Amino acid sequence: METGGGVTMNLDGQTSQDHGDGPSPVVSVIMANYRGARYLSVSMQAVLAQSERRLELIVADDASDDDSVAIARSLARTDPRVRVIASARNGGPGVTRNLALDAARGDWIAVVDSDDLIHPQRLSRLIEAATDAGADIVADDLVFFGAAEQAGGRTLLQGLQLASPMPLTLDLWLRGNAPGADLPSFGYLKPVIRRSVLGRRRYDPTLRIGEDYDLVLRLLIDGATFLLLPDPLYAYRRHAGSVSHRLSVETVEAMLAAHDALPTIADPVARRTARTMGRDLRNALRYERLVADIKARRVGAVLPRLVQPEMLRRLAGSVIDRRRRKAAETGATPPAADMAAPPQMPPPGSDWPVAPAASAALVAARASRGEPPGLAADAPDWAAWLARAASPD
Repeated sequence: METGGGVTMNLDGQTSQDHGDGPSPVVSVIMANYRGARYLSVSMQAVLAQSERRLELIVADDASDDDSVAIARSLARTDPRVRVIASARNGGPGVTRNLALDAARGDWIAVVDSDDLIHPQRLSRLIEAATDAGADIVADDLVFFGAAEQAGGRTLLQGLQLASPMPLTLDLWLRGNAPGADLPSFGYLKPVIRRSVLGRRRYDPTLRIGEDYDLVLRLLIDGATFLLLPDPLYAYRRHAGSVSHRLSVETVEAMLAAHDALPTIADPVARRTARTMGRDLRNALRYERLVADIKARRVGAVLPRLVQPEMLRRLAGSVIDRRRRKAAETGATPPAADMAAPPQMPPPGSDWPVAPAASAALVAARASRGEPPGLAADAPDWAAWLARAASPD
């Protein structure tokens, strides 16, 4: 048994848990990990440095073959708020997060990836804003940083130009996941969820892509309310070792099966959007099967489908996207842009003076390139934190 409030899994796959003494934490942070030893320690320390001290950090390792478990257990020995689940065999992200959810005791559940960083006030601000608004789920903006963001920098919500909190409805959540949508891919958000609303709902273990999107979707269908904040307080690391989100026949089959198994959607607008999503997933599955046949050189299976407009459109889009990514990776680093003074961060759940996303994106881009952040001495704390977080390690 792990000491210091730990959780371990033996070689037979049986989990033993030590729930510890004392009152339940306000928030349980679940951190799934697979081969994340390089960044795991700094990610864990960012959670443990939160201004909301009444937390537990549950690190669930998915049978990593690096030093991840040793790193997590080392920190658990120095901080009783850390609990470790070490799986004997790889089960995927949904299975791993479910182990952490089963062990969680907090009033709120927060999802943080094992290579990302969060601002010290993030959890306290999100929980206060959600509590004041009576929301069941709350999330803030993701600021992308790392090697993949050196060319420009961006945030997930930047296109919304969000300066005020907004409700994230079921229809918006669905439309954000549609191919070619003019909305952010909301499924990337890292939500904080009331444990009483989550109940016994868990991640779909068959999904290796889109498991976060699917879980929140089911909560929204059941009537949960979602509050979205402009705060750029989650730093989302992009690097060569990041988990690939490349689709395949198997992953799309699992996504389609999960979609077809959704409960009845009462809202007629959202129901129509869901039907459109189902058609898109079926087209995506046909396309992935075409790609698999092309790679396997099954000419007889490929030729009849090459005349289908939808398949040709998807093939052309894939080629264009691949060329765009290659150009971004090999292109010259653009000159530094001028940046307006980043806005001051308001009280939790309040309006920002201006949308902070553009400033956050530029700070992260400069830091990712190893450039000086260009911040004034009186720059807001959140911007100075982001410059440090996004700097090359």
